[in-house]
Amino acid sequence: MALSPYMGNDPFFGQMERALDNAFQRALGGRSGDLMMFPALLGPSSVPAGSHPMDIVETPAAFELHCDAPGFTPEDVNIEMIEGVITVSGKRKDEKKEEKDGKVVRRERTMSTFTRSFTLPDNVKDDEISASLVNGVLKVTVPKTEPAPKPAPKKIQVSGGQVSGGQST
Repeated sequence: MALSPYMGNDPFFGQMERALDNAFQRALGGRSGDLMMFPALLGPSSVPAGSHPMDIVETPAAFELHCDAPGFTPEDVNIEMIEGVITVSGKRKDEKKEEKDGKVVRRERTMSTFTRSFTLPDNVKDDEISASLVNGVLKVTVPKTEPAPKPAPKKIQVSGGQVSGGQST
């Protein structure tokens, strides 16, 4: 299983997402659980409208979430994990400082907020998640664990016998 955008607990959208995901997997030969199997097909519209674009990088040791956060400080960023969903959010406050050499005639850089949530796979060390904000780029590192081995196939013996009245089961 891989990281995937969190769409909430809406059963309609969950069923719709699974149906579309299955259709694309069958049509394009993808494997279940791949993270962004065909990003080139999705293009820039793969980021939900009004949300903050994030890159997700999978390395052998971790998943890394990267996003541009210019003007944000570490205090402006909040990262939480609740029930397997990691939420990254930030809020940069409006700067109202006096200009000593002139007056501002147009202000376009005001308050900025963002929130993104992703469902984490089972093979992560959620107690070792770390984050850094360097040169306006936020990097959240989610270390992986070794996936639990899948149990070997097991043959179940079917028993049979006689029931009173001479019929077998």
